[in-house]
Amino acid sequence: MSRKWKTLVLSGASLILAGATTAVLISSASTEPTQSAPQGSIAPRSRNLSLQPEAVRVNRRLGNRFKPARGAESILTGTLTVGTDQKPVTIIRRQTDAGEIVELNFSGRRLIWSNTDGIKAIPGLPTESERLLLERLVLDGPDQFVLAQLRGASYYTVTRNLRPNDAGESYSGPLWTLVRVTEPHPVDDTSQNTSWRLYYVNEATDLIDRVVSERNGQAVEAGIQWTERNGDQVPSQIRWTMNGATIMELEVTAFSQNK
Repeated sequence: MSRKWKTLVLSGASLILAGATTAVLISSASTEPTQSAPQGSIAPRSRNLSLQPEAVRVNRRLGNRFKPARGAESILTGTLTVGTDQKPVTIIRRQTDAGEIVELNFSGRRLIWSNTDGIKAIPGLPTESERLLLERLVLDGPDQFVLAQLRGASYYTVTRNLRPNDAGESYSGPLWTLVRVTEPHPVDDTSQNTSWRLYYVNEATDLIDRVVSERNGQAVEAGIQWTERNGDQVPSQIRWTMNGATIMELEVTAFSQNK
């Protein structure tokens, strides 16, 4: 993952993915063809995770944490570093008919996210930095790539067999399917991030290697490393960067499931 990636040039209604010799124009959701769930699926009566082929592909590789058992949950513990501040963190993801409820315990605070109620904090109200932190931990990963289809998000396959722009003819490294997921409405009304994310799905492993979003006109990239724990594929590390500088990092030390 150390090779130079395609340069991302972001602007309001469109995204230009430019390489050394090629450029791909991704139009706004209002003008491009999309692969979206039917309108009635935003609040589904049944939990159907087979609506989007690319999400199904990733789901098959992740393991058993999306089984429809009511109240099933996964617990991830690790260390979260923001700037120079390093603290232990626990992330609990509880499966629901509409997706999941995510609870973050960090720095003496309990933050809760759901696609129906947005972000809440106990005690008090969440700060702007807490909202941003929780949004990244929830959305910049594989779980919401699979579950976003339950709230009617659109999945658009931008390209397949994507390679680094400095890859030569003898290149034998990973290739990616690039998928853009666009929310049908804001998950959190106060978010300053865009309503879409770009997911780099590794062609060989069917796992997500990188997630790109935008904040205040700047690209934010989350690079994901993987490990296997109890039969499930789980991120071992997620590092967020902006303009090449690390802004946040999650190191995972344990993962378990209660079913």
